[in-house]
Amino acid sequence: ETVALDVGRMQEGGISRAQKEEEEEVGEEDISWIREKTEDLFQMTGTAINAIPGPRVGQTSVPWLLAVPIGYLSITFVISVIKTIRKYNSPTEKRRRLVGRNSFLCKSLDKFLPSKRLELDNSTLKTLERQTNFNTQEILRKYIRYALNERPFNPDTVADLIHLRKVSQLEDAEAAEILNEVSRRIVKEKGPVVMDTRGFTEKGIKRKAAVQALLSKILYLSELDEFCSSWSLLKIKEIFGVTDEDADTIRIETLSEVSDMESLEMMVQSDSEIEENTVENG
Repeated sequence: ETVALDVGRMQEGGISRAQKEEEEEVGEEDISWIREKTEDLFQMTGTAINAIPGPRVGQTSVPWLLAVPIGYLSITFVISVIKTIRKYNSPTEKRRRLVGRNSFLCKSLDKFLPSKRLELDNSTLKTLERQTNFNTQEILRKYIRYALNERPFNPDTVADLIHLRKVSQLEDAEAAEILNEVSRRIVKEKGPVVMDTRGFTEKGIKRKAAVQALLSKILYLSELDEFCSSWSLLKIKEIFGVTDEDADTIRIETLSEVSDMESLEMMVQSDSEIEENTVENG
């Protein structure tokens, strides 16, 4: 029995070695075939190049007749790549991409505000950050500017901005700086507030009236505790170049569609309600 087992093991070992040798032979044949085909390709290419008449490039076998078009195509390709990179990085193209990202951001938020305000939470803003490459401060600043310019300044708009401010989870100091930055950008684009417009053209008067209107809206937001309670950090009046008396003249006391703050407060969630909604929407 022991002899029979030994014979069986030897037979199995012989079969395993035979299989390995066969696999190695197949592998060597595959490598040899690939090497052979590669050598044939090089030979055919070299033969084709040598068959082209004309002088050669230096000591090589490459004919000038072939080198010239290859060089031209290479130079053309490099020039095209450089032009594409320059165009992509040009101020005009950067501006176009920024406008597209801003538009996407505002349209995305408009899907929630005001009709689905309660569904907008911090996780939604994080998703928008990844999609637009804007941080939370930029998202809030850009939507404030959009709302001031494009939306009627009514209870819905104010409630939306307060809600967006709360779900952003920014500190009061950050919210104050956002309002300051919005003010700086308005002044840079449209100029400071001018209270005495005597001698201005009709176009100039309308332009300055628009600046006053924007200032009045920003002042209204800045004086809402729900939006910003760090009043000492606000530089809005200094940025717009107005005195306290001027600010009192153009300040909005009440919104046009509400008689008191109770109507506005009913439209704005409390902190606890926002937290509950954030948990529900996960």
